[in-house]
Amino acid sequence: MTMSIDAGINAPAAAAPARKSNFKLILSTSLGSGLEVYDNTIFSYFAIVIGQQFFAPAGDYGALMLSVAVFAVGFLIRPLGSLYFGSMADRHGRKKTLFVTIMLMALGVLLITICPPYSQIGIAAPIILLVGRLLQGFSLGGEFGAATTLAMESSSTGSRGHVVSWQTACQGAATLAGALVAFLLTKYIPPEQFQSWGWRIGFAIGLSIAPVGLYIRAQMSETLDTTRSAAATPLTDLWKGYRRPVVLGILMMLLNSSMLYIVVLYMPTYLMQQLHFPSSTSYLTSIVASAVLLVVVPFSGMLADRMQRRKPILLVTMLLPPLLAYPLFSMLTGTQALWEALLLLGGMMAIVSMGSGAFLLLLLEAFPVKVRASGLSIIYSFGVSVVGGCAQLLVTWLIRVSGDPLAPAWFLMACGAISYTALLLFREHKAH
Repeated sequence: MTMSIDAGINAPAAAAPARKSNFKLILSTSLGSGLEVYDNTIFSYFAIVIGQQFFAPAGDYGALMLSVAVFAVGFLIRPLGSLYFGSMADRHGRKKTLFVTIMLMALGVLLITICPPYSQIGIAAPIILLVGRLLQGFSLGGEFGAATTLAMESSSTGSRGHVVSWQTACQGAATLAGALVAFLLTKYIPPEQFQSWGWRIGFAIGLSIAPVGLYIRAQMSETLDTTRSAAATPLTDLWKGYRRPVVLGILMMLLNSSMLYIVVLYMPTYLMQQLHFPSSTSYLTSIVASAVLLVVVPFSGMLADRMQRRKPILLVTMLLPPLLAYPLFSMLTGTQALWEALLLLGGMMAIVSMGSGAFLLLLLEAFPVKVRASGLSIIYSFGVSVVGGCAQLLVTWLIRVSGDPLAPAWFLMACGAISYTALLLFREHKAH
């Protein structure tokens, strides 16, 4: 395996054979991002039972809070992983980095899957669980940047948007898969058996993806010519010459992240707690929003490929969601018709999804080859960590303190205002 990796690293950047099969390229670079979102979906759905298994002495409420805290830790460590693996990808190659990240990711999932509960090994159980989440978060900090960079550099100029857009589209597919697996496990496994061992099947299914990912990634061609393009000190070069696009890119990520974690993951809880929708139907909002991501995002990539500039699309798709947030949530609070809620949330997700391909290309093209993976890794990880780790807790707190069920709209509007201002200040570059 090591010989294969090293051979790929020293391959010239042209990598023409990789461009012949966009399907294989998309699959190899998107698996890691899909596994990330799948595992997060499973963990969030099973947070209660995980808390009971690993934090039983803390009581029901304390166990749940500790479980959610461990979940959040996986987001908080991502920036550190982005610094390490982004630099690795720009120094030693994208392919080698993706091998390391998916192996660490698999190790983290394995620890969570097989770790005995607190009742069997005591305090060691939550420690192992925490280590598993730390490994996941650390590896994921570099996965998205390296994978998206390799996807962009391996594809032709006229198909870059479509290829890289699958990094986001596969997140919709992974959320759908996670929701389906959670539904089947809870429906067909008796409650006592599910709490004892059934929940582990969800993580085991995700773990099975890792060997497939390793095999497919072994066939990839390296796009970084380390004899000519590699940077000796990518993080230093990035800080000296590209601070502006990094900072603005992180701020631009806030809207996309808030849409994902509020509309896709938090919305079922909001509908049940605030609007008193039945739990059996509330989860349909996540399914619809995920399906919209899966269907619309690839078209956004093709649209970006047909246009000479990226910002015109984003000036529309990043403006409408924050403008529509308040009217949308106002309409939600005044209806008990599920189809209206699904239509409203799906429509908003479709609008922001149409800019996904252009958004990734705008960020990728802002950096030269020698610091591209570092730049995108840092932007994505910091942007996701800021919102992903705290969005649901913050919105819940805002609703409780203010008593206003429209608090999620104010949160989305604030994130949108910051992101749109950053977009206006962001300088568009031609592809390198």
